[in-house]
Amino acid sequence: MGVATTGDNPIKDPAEDTLGRASLARHLAVELRHLDTSEGSVFAVIGPWGSGKTSLINMIRHNLGDNPALAVLDFNPWMFSGTEQLVDSFFAELSAQLGEKPGKLGKIASELDAYGELLSPLGVVPFVGPWVARFGSSAKAIKKFHERRKQSVTQRRAVLADKLSELEHPFVVVIDDIDRLDSNEIRDIFKLVRLTASFPNVIYLLAFDRERVEQALTGDGLTGRNYLEKIVQASVDIPAVSDKLLISQLTNALDGALSDISSEVRFDQDRWPDVLFEIVHPLVRNMRDVRRFAASIRGTLRSLEGAVEVVDIFGLEAVRVFAPDLFRAVATNRVALTTTRSIHVGSRPSEAHTAAISTMLKDSPGHEKVAEALIRRIFPAGEQYLQGGTNYGPDWQKRWLKDRRLAHPHMLALYLEQLVGDDLLAFNDAERAFAVFSDADQLATLFAEIPLANREDVITSLETFEGDYPVEAVVPASAVLLNIMPTLPERDRGMFSFSDGRLVVTRVVLRLFQRLDNPAAVEDAVKQILPQVEMLSSKLELIHMVGHREHVGHKLASEEGGKVLEDILSGQLQEVVATDIREDPGLFRILLWARERPENEQGFMTALFSEPTLNLSLLLQSYGEARIQAMDSRAVTREPRLSWEALEQVYGSEAAIRDAIESAQTVAGDHELTNRVLDLARKYSEGWRPERF
Repeated sequence: MGVATTGDNPIKDPAEDTLGRASLARHLAVELRHLDTSEGSVFAVIGPWGSGKTSLINMIRHNLGDNPALAVLDFNPWMFSGTEQLVDSFFAELSAQLGEKPGKLGKIASELDAYGELLSPLGVVPFVGPWVARFGSSAKAIKKFHERRKQSVTQRRAVLADKLSELEHPFVVVIDDIDRLDSNEIRDIFKLVRLTASFPNVIYLLAFDRERVEQALTGDGLTGRNYLEKIVQASVDIPAVSDKLLISQLTNALDGALSDISSEVRFDQDRWPDVLFEIVHPLVRNMRDVRRFAASIRGTLRSLEGAVEVVDIFGLEAVRVFAPDLFRAVATNRVALTTTRSIHVGSRPSEAHTAAISTMLKDSPGHEKVAEALIRRIFPAGEQYLQGGTNYGPDWQKRWLKDRRLAHPHMLALYLEQLVGDDLLAFNDAERAFAVFSDADQLATLFAEIPLANREDVITSLETFEGDYPVEAVVPASAVLLNIMPTLPERDRGMFSFSDGRLVVTRVVLRLFQRLDNPAAVEDAVKQILPQVEMLSSKLELIHMVGHREHVGHKLASEEGGKVLEDILSGQLQEVVATDIREDPGLFRILLWARERPENEQGFMTALFSEPTLNLSLLLQSYGEARIQAMDSRAVTREPRLSWEALEQVYGSEAAIRDAIESAQTVAGDHELTNRVLDLARKYSEGWRPERF
């Protein structure tokens, strides 16, 4: 069973004990019962902050409930501040709790309350209440006030002591969280205990960090340790938790946090031991830290819903919770930590990034080793800035993204900002697509649910998984992607973009086909795919990709096999009619290819060119814009162009183009772009050409 992730909350029952301290609690409860309390007693549970003092006291309290039960009263000094509040609240709290007890304890409550009123610092002010009327504010009045007060305190103390001595069993006053007070308040608490510790049948059970309290009590020529020895009669030091036990409790707590997460998580068992012993364990010092860490992990895992590698979350969450300055440095230097080294010979790390990481390591006092381990284990791209560190090239980014590691900038941004950006959304969809890569129906359904504008990015993200493409996915995934290709919307890619949606698809399909180990398998796969692909231009892309055409083919099929595939496509093309092919966005490319075929295969084109809508489609597909930038200006201008030479190749002559223009005009309608293209075509047909090429 994992440790409950309850933050800083101590355990309340021995049944919850996971550190083997229940037997110690029983022993201490017995010891408290056998203390000589004729003049009271003070017992201390001592240990550093977070060591489990409150949990041990709660188990002692549980055992004090055995027959005969000892009453336990609580006073939390952390709820009050200043000497006046502490004294007033101390007696008021104890008398109120005693008043709820049966028998003699309840009767003592009023005596304790009256005694507390006399000790209250508010009572030493002689110019409030009836004293003003009777004595004024003279020095004589103040002297008489103190004499009377002293007599009253002594009398009340004697009465209270007599009442307490009549009790059959002592009661225990627990004062916890002393080490959370400031130094003045710590001194006030121990003065209060010293003042009241000699009452019979009263046991003070104090809990504090020795170093903190001794420091606060040191002064006026007296060491804090000597001061404690005069007040505390007996004590126990909280047993240290062994590293082995602490790690066991830590891993149990993390198991418990993980079991509460409904979504599937990624957990790299090979990397976990290094992250545990080099990052997490040095930061988690006690059981309170264990609980804080587990509670933090639970919230973060729930927020991220399994989107990030858990080992990385464990490592960086430990830094966030226990080394916040180092965590802030990670957030500040996220670019340096996730930017890989250039593969070019002689490339050097960025000077700015090098300086940033050096500062990050220097500004982590006490956590230098953790900071370096954080880079090596969580952010390996940052190793280039460490002495003897490995240089990771850009190809590693795909691997880190696929593994959902914080080493990738998208994953780190998700963790730091808890927001899923467009790039990560695309990768998430690509991951889902890859999971059904071998099932054409499921893959097609998944892409149908993805908005058109996002599909290209999803297909691009599929390249992340290229090393894992299964052979059985070649036919179904290629067919689906080739059918998606014509639907991808045009994007404005800027002057220096060398890619389009068509290339994005063919890159993934090419990598799928590269999983096949011989030309015969490639040719067989193409033959299976062709009947499933709707557009002729998409079929042509596939055949060119595996064939031997210069600057296009990757020679995956045999040269003879490539010719056979082209013959199959040519036969299909000759059987089409204009209404079947006019909507193909690659109409221009496929008719250019058809013109390269033997003349006896080109006869079908005459019939196609008699269809006005097909001619209009061809002219529209020949239209484009040239981006032109002057040498002395940053401004970019766009000039309309037609692929006139390509049109001449398709139609065979300028006269045929002019006929096509007039044919297209009959179905142009009142569409602005259509009319602009037709006007431009007429200018070309009349001999006009752009001045700049």
